[in-house]
Amino acid sequence: MTSETDTRRPGAPAPVGPEDPAVVREHDGAIVSRLGRWWLPIAAAVAPPQRRRWLLIAAPVLLAAMVAGPFAGFSPVLPVVLVVLVVLAVRTVPGLAFVMIVLTAPLGLWFLGVEGLVGNAFGGREYALSISATLVAGVLFAKTVLRQGWWNRRRHHLTAGVALLLLAAWSLIGIAHHGVAQTAVGVRLLVVPLMIVLVLVALALPRITTLVTVMSWLLVANAVAAVAELAVGPARLVEWGFEEGRAVRYIGETFRVPGLTEFNAELGILAGAYLLGYVTLWLTRGARPTLWSWHAGAAAAVLCLALSTSRSGALLVAAGVLACVVSNRSGGAAARRARLVALGVVGALAAAFGALGATGATSMFDRFTNWSHLLGDLTLWGGGIGSAGAATSSRIASGDQIFVDNYYVSLALQFGPVVAVAVVTALGFALVHLWRRAADEPTAGLHLAILAGLACACLVLEAWEYPGAMMCLALFVAYGRRLGAGPTPAGAPAQLPGHR
Repeated sequence: MTSETDTRRPGAPAPVGPEDPAVVREHDGAIVSRLGRWWLPIAAAVAPPQRRRWLLIAAPVLLAAMVAGPFAGFSPVLPVVLVVLVVLAVRTVPGLAFVMIVLTAPLGLWFLGVEGLVGNAFGGREYALSISATLVAGVLFAKTVLRQGWWNRRRHHLTAGVALLLLAAWSLIGIAHHGVAQTAVGVRLLVVPLMIVLVLVALALPRITTLVTVMSWLLVANAVAAVAELAVGPARLVEWGFEEGRAVRYIGETFRVPGLTEFNAELGILAGAYLLGYVTLWLTRGARPTLWSWHAGAAAAVLCLALSTSRSGALLVAAGVLACVVSNRSGGAAARRARLVALGVVGALAAAFGALGATGATSMFDRFTNWSHLLGDLTLWGGGIGSAGAATSSRIASGDQIFVDNYYVSLALQFGPVVAVAVVTALGFALVHLWRRAADEPTAGLHLAILAGLACACLVLEAWEYPGAMMCLALFVAYGRRLGAGPTPAGAPAQLPGHR
């Protein structure tokens, strides 16, 4: 019903007045309150009557399950862990934050006893926390597919069918070559980063921004842990239970700190991934970050990269930043400043590694020898998924450990040379496509930088098998995708929170 003074056209929605400040509206895929973002957590915390009734029913059931656990032969903590995992699996941002923490801070979770707590809940299986993160990521991926309607599109059916067919074929080859368990590890290492990428690119910009902030704080935590490990010293860390040769490693006389990750290469590639994304935002027109937590994460990433002495992480940053600069063909003062920033970043990395004495090339020549030896035994169909790389060094591996330090060689060993060449060819086409788009679309330069950096890092490391770093890169890929979504309805460039 309208009043006589209502000048709206017939059928127009009623205005939101000051008497109804709690009304929310949909904007750019996110719920925004008239009272500001602070109102949303309060609204979420106040459970509606139906939810309160379910909580009143669930609480006694959970308590009874905990009491009956020891008598039924399972841990009393198991019901609580299962409830937490279910909640994380149905809540996208908390679930992704959980996956992120598990992937980027496994050593920290072990040191704090979280890994042991979850492992004991599942009968003493210390790998239960890692598997739980994989299951949460899988549920979030399935939920994203259903919500986005990807399952109802013919093109996606064809893509998924081909991917599943290839996955099944080379899984069978892997099972015949080295058994089910090792093949399952290889499938997980191959598929989990892809699932995370697809979940992230479907999120709205505010949610991606929140997750980048979480990643920033994880980099800060890793930097604090790295400095503490350097101060404590490797001898004391070994006494505390840090695994020598993995968490405690050396390059010459230099101690390579792991931070909160399992070993220094994992810390270095993670730090390089964050630093690459952050720097390319600075080099992308209209995307310069101003959130101070992101600046703190970038400073922490520089420290982690230097203390880890990971030359693979440094190569990731240097190659990606240079690709971003080269893709900027706008000219003028802005392009010159971008080149200076890029040269400054590359020079700072070289100076830091020189000061730490991590500039030797002996390990690189050792890799050349190893690659030629491995490729000498190459077969047309490869050894199947999991026959090379991290799967061969897992606790349940049944075959020989094969350290490759080159993801293209690893693909050739697992899938055969035909698939490896096809992947390299597709990668080249993607780089050329992004190069062409970057002339008119600034965010394409960001994607080009990330892909070029990853392609170069894969030359000296199985970068795809580091899911924490891949999730970090996927965050910036998704962020750039939302960043370049197009102009606002008024025709002006979209103004994003935290940017100038």
